[in-house]
Amino acid sequence: RTKTRTIMSAFSSVLLSPLASFFSTTEDKVFHVVKCVLAFLFLLLCDRILKQHEKNEKEKKANGEPMTTTDDVMTMKKGDLTRKELKQFDGKNDEKPFLLLACKGTIFDVTKGRDFYGPGGPYNCFCGKDASLAFAKVSTSEEHMNANCSNLFAMEVDALNDWYRKFEEKYPVVGKVRDSDFKAPKKRKKTKASSK
Repeated sequence: RTKTRTIMSAFSSVLLSPLASFFSTTEDKVFHVVKCVLAFLFLLLCDRILKQHEKNEKEKKANGEPMTTTDDVMTMKKGDLTRKELKQFDGKNDEKPFLLLACKGTIFDVTKGRDFYGPGGPYNCFCGKDASLAFAKVSTSEEHMNANCSNLFAMEVDALNDWYRKFEEKYPVVGKVRDSDFKAPKKRKKTKASSK
């Protein structure tokens, strides 16, 4: 028993004490850890929703039901657009059947994801604009629906890059936003403590 107590004591001093001091040093660290966990959970939820959608599509195909695939959906012809032109492709204009959004100044055709990006869908707020800041902050708030990413934390830069990769893997690139207001994240210098 004494040996077990000694091991437990060593375990708590080696592993738990640094964790406790890390979390109790400043409220900012705790806030950023919580924010990181929430961002991870949001991305996990999005991933599960997309996987469920893909599973449903496969089941429809197996049952002989009509599917929504890239073959069935027309895609926007390639070309650069201005922000004003991009705004017309938010799904609210019947004359413009395509759904376009921009991330980091690159325009993606998300029409095949109409269930998510079309009117009434959970991500429709991203269509018709470059919402890079919203992707970085994992937010659907109107105040984040812009492309000014100049002041992001490292975790937010990672989230933005993850969204960009997901769009690139799943949706066709249409072109670039000609008069893009995308402001890339500033490179932050490493401090002596973070470079060790």
